[in-house]
Amino acid sequence: MRPIKRYRRDVGARHLFVCTNSRSSGKPACGARGGEALVAEVSRLLIQRSATDVLVTPCGCLGPCFDGPNAVVYPEGVWYAALSTDDAASLVDHLIEGTPMTGKISDRPGS
Repeated sequence: MRPIKRYRRDVGARHLFVCTNSRSSGKPACGARGGEALVAEVSRLLIQRSATDVLVTPCGCLGPCFDGPNAVVYPEGVWYAALSTDDAASLVDHLIEGTPMTGKISDRPGS
């Protein structure tokens, strides 16, 4: 019997989750407000900068729909609100260099 190969990807210190929820239930939805475009632009800039040790993941609702598009960077737990594709370069700086984008930081939902 052949041994099972395990593949492991070493990931750097940061992971960005961007809300791309498109179901609004009458509320503004991050996907329709630019969340999907933000994921695409951040991904493009990360590729342009050859950053392979960070992750960007589209996700469902992060909570504060009226403030979106929203995102959170882990492991720091830095929350961002009212994002646009114009913020992509600053988000990439946070992911690569660890410099938070102070103008768009928001409180963690429920805090």
